[in-house]
Amino acid sequence: MNAKAFDKSIKFINSWLAFRYEREEIPGYVVAITHKGKVVFNEAYGYANLEKQTKLTPRHIFRIASHSKTFTATAIMQLQEQRKLRIDDPVVQYLPWLKGHKDKRWQKVTVRQLMSHGSGVIRDGLESDYWQLERPFPSEQEFRKELMEAELVIDNNTKLKYSNFGYTLLGLAIEAVSGEPYNDYVTNHVVKPLGLKNTGPEFTQAIKSRTVTGYTRRDVDKTRLPIVQVDTRAMSPATGFYSTAEDLCKYFTAHMVGSTKLLDDESKKEMQRVQWHANTPHQHNHEDYGLGVEIEFVGKRRTIGHGGGFPGHITKSMADPKDELVVVVLTNCIDSPASWMAKSIYNVIDYFQQNTPTTKPKRDLSLLEGRYMNLWSITDIVVTGDKVVATYPDTWETLTRPEELTYVDNTTLKVDETDSFSSESELVHFNIKNGKVESVNYNGITMWPENVWLKRQSEKDIVK
Repeated sequence: MNAKAFDKSIKFINSWLAFRYEREEIPGYVVAITHKGKVVFNEAYGYANLEKQTKLTPRHIFRIASHSKTFTATAIMQLQEQRKLRIDDPVVQYLPWLKGHKDKRWQKVTVRQLMSHGSGVIRDGLESDYWQLERPFPSEQEFRKELMEAELVIDNNTKLKYSNFGYTLLGLAIEAVSGEPYNDYVTNHVVKPLGLKNTGPEFTQAIKSRTVTGYTRRDVDKTRLPIVQVDTRAMSPATGFYSTAEDLCKYFTAHMVGSTKLLDDESKKEMQRVQWHANTPHQHNHEDYGLGVEIEFVGKRRTIGHGGGFPGHITKSMADPKDELVVVVLTNCIDSPASWMAKSIYNVIDYFQQNTPTTKPKRDLSLLEGRYMNLWSITDIVVTGDKVVATYPDTWETLTRPEELTYVDNTTLKVDETDSFSSESELVHFNIKNGKVESVNYNGITMWPENVWLKRQSEKDIVK
């Protein structure tokens, strides 16, 4: 990657995320970015607890929910490397009590099918109100009972059908073949070898003081309610894990082929190979699933990772093995766009990579850069070499479709490319005094630098 462009994108991301926090009604979020294992960004915005006004920090812990599946799948692959199981064996071979299931299709369900969500197993059982904390998460005894009562929803090995019950079952298989409780196995063989000091398979009182408070969505009165922390009990392999953004960056870096950590490269390649294509008509881009990892494209980037949804916490991790670039977004409310945020961060990085020249530009227009505001609009002017664009930071799609501006003279640009309802071919004039932009005449209407605009507004007597 172009190092200069990367540095500039990181500065833009920090400014943009801070700006977005002030306008997005999210209690808080932490974003971490690592490149080739080095932390280049790790920032927190907002509050860990709204009632106590506790400021959020990068060291605060979040429940990362379905990220747990990547840890469980890693453990399974380790056990295969140790020849303690084979992922293409029927799971009943390792859990003989399943042979008594009334649905005889269970005899054919393999470990691989459970890992790839191709088993046809019910998603969360017949009574899944534990997800809204109307009952505790099931104990092992309760889980076995509920699993034995539920037939396969569809035939195994036919399509991707996500299942938390399937991953809970994998946790029991790990216990059966390793001789260790699931939580102990993943702690000793996945978490500790990487030195993940803020990561674990289940909430404990020891981390209570550093765990963020999760919140409900905003209801009719636009308020959120805090959600209590709970133990996921038997379902820890599917959804129990907690972590920090920095730890997750380190974890997904370890999953890159060639890292020599956690697994051999053949196991990693098998985990990251597409097992099923997902049917996601509500999303703009397609998503695939490997063995415990989601596979998604952001532009031309192929990423691996996982998302997580827990009562009060929405999280997303995406790693590009080719560039060794990891983005993690952790949020503490149930309705946040964490996945959208992570993808948008990649889009910003890619914009600067694709538009920053490697040679010296014809002219230096960096003085024009900045955030400008008026009654109707908030606009960022971004300069990359000889290219200048106007974009709107008050969205999670900033720099996705910017307005292109062409050079007229050192203080004047022309709107070259924009939509039909904007002001194509009109002029943008920068009023400069003492080496600073005092105001901008943007297609006939005045805009001011952010600090100037906010001061002007604070001095106005709006109510007459």
